[in-house]
Amino acid sequence: MIGGKRIDRRRLLQGSALAASTLAGLGASARPLLAAQDDVTVRWWEHFPEGLNQSIRDGYMEANPNVTIELTLYPPNEMNQALQLAYQSEQMPDIATTPGAAGTSIENLVREGWFQPLPNGQATLDAMPEGTLQPGLTIFNDEVYSFPIFSPRQYATLNWFNKQMMEDAGVDPEVGPLTWDEFRQAAATITENGGGQVYGWIQGINFPDRMAQHVTELAQTAGAPGPIDFLTGEYTHGTEPFVQAMEFLLSMNQDGLLFPSSLSLDQRDARARWASGGGAMLFDGPWNAGVVTQDFDAYLDNLGVAPIPMPEAGSTARVNVGPATGTYWLATQSQNPDVAADILLQMTTDEYYVTLAERMDQPPFDLTAVERAEVHPTYSQSLGFFTDRVRLAPSPVTANPAVADVIAEMTPIEPDFGQIIIGAFTGDV
Repeated sequence: MIGGKRIDRRRLLQGSALAASTLAGLGASARPLLAAQDDVTVRWWEHFPEGLNQSIRDGYMEANPNVTIELTLYPPNEMNQALQLAYQSEQMPDIATTPGAAGTSIENLVREGWFQPLPNGQATLDAMPEGTLQPGLTIFNDEVYSFPIFSPRQYATLNWFNKQMMEDAGVDPEVGPLTWDEFRQAAATITENGGGQVYGWIQGINFPDRMAQHVTELAQTAGAPGPIDFLTGEYTHGTEPFVQAMEFLLSMNQDGLLFPSSLSLDQRDARARWASGGGAMLFDGPWNAGVVTQDFDAYLDNLGVAPIPMPEAGSTARVNVGPATGTYWLATQSQNPDVAADILLQMTTDEYYVTLAERMDQPPFDLTAVERAEVHPTYSQSLGFFTDRVRLAPSPVTANPAVADVIAEMTPIEPDFGQIIIGAFTGDV
């Protein structure tokens, strides 16, 4: 469930596929470790779908009957406030994800004492490929604080579309629109065919962080290196590629091709409207395949995906993505850090990566696991797009860990880039 509602840890898994995924995720890691100890409750907060790591939780509780794991889910755009309130009231969960770094930066959160090093840091370091954990990203003060479960080779601006609507618009449903002009033309035709009931594009505009990511990735297809110029260190949001990306998206709204309620929708609501037929195209990451499979399976036969659209046909532009950062963090306020860290360690095995791939969320850190997993064709297809377009971007903190200290002193800019984008859509900017 969403919005901070607690999930019953004994809730039975439904469906043979999910049950098989759970069994696969147990593997050798489901070992009794704490049976001799008193009862322990570990509170786990995250913004990912409920089933993403259910095999880890269920397997650990099965092997350790004295351990109860309480899961609470938040939409990404509500997680920041929930963590801030929890920290201030000294009610932090043991384990947490940090979308948007609670409105600041991981460096700041570590410095301010929100999170602590993993007690089993050396075991975690040994379990990951050499060079994976980097200072300023997952290592602070020479101690391991977190580790990635997802591959950094990905972007969030895949074009997911309704194949039937695309075919009716005269576009090859096995390919989809590949350029900005093709995207706009397909949206115009679909909107015209929809007669006020169906629109060409639907999006969760009311999600600042994600909209900032979409615009940044589209700007990179127009030639921007990313949000920062790697040579000068200057912000690039005012450069021509960003202007072009904004004009492209805003024109969709101005021309009436955007689903009217999009300005007030977050991504989850927008996806639900899209899956119910309110719009043909939706920008989202590879995890969309997993969400559709789990929540909108009737849509699967119509599910198509295309890479991020390019400004012009034949473009060789790349999307630059930084090295992998930590996914789950151990709160300093945790009363059971050893148990919580041991639970997290179960997320470094091959069995886990295969299970993670079959959840079809973000691609697993070990991309070869996808070859051993049963996934929807569009999920494999999207990972192929990443191989063609994604390149590893430089990381200042990796080259010079002292940069993390500077970042920790930086004050967040208000309004931030995502909020400015929303303001441009609503007319407030």
